[in-house]
Amino acid sequence: MKNLIIILMLTVSSLAKCQINSNIITETDFNNIKINNVSINNIKSTNGIYSQITSTIPYPIIEKIEEDYYYYVYNGFNICFSENEMSSFEIIKNNWNLEIKGKTIKIGTNISILGNVKINNQKDGGRSIVYQYCDGCNNFLSIYIDSNNLVKKIIYMEQT
Repeated sequence: MKNLIIILMLTVSSLAKCQINSNIITETDFNNIKINNVSINNIKSTNGIYSQITSTIPYPIIEKIEEDYYYYVYNGFNICFSENEMSSFEIIKNNWNLEIKGKTIKIGTNISILGNVKINNQKDGGRSIVYQYCDGCNNFLSIYIDSNNLVKKIIYMEQT
């Protein structure tokens, strides 16, 4: 019994350290986050179909299709669809703007533009800002920042 209590205490304390501090915005604001003036909602509505995604975001460098997975690689922006739903994207170059509630950032931008936001400190020393429309939602936007508070990478993830 004593061992069980110790294990539970260690588990609870480690879970507390793993929790993410999210910046909660409305679901409408979340879906209206824009990448080069195209909302996440509009990207999702393409369902990964080539003709629709290329009319929404033209000129992918690479298109890969593997069974129910579609990957579109642009110059510094990658999108993945799983079973016709957007499962992730990644922005790694500063030629892609991200707009959240009217505030625009890109790789290399100082996060002060975003105002007062919650920052997560990760075990590996990394730092990030996470946006969600509810605490514990399956999808989130994460902005990775360096020690000078400059944006390094931006990802979107739909956890299933």
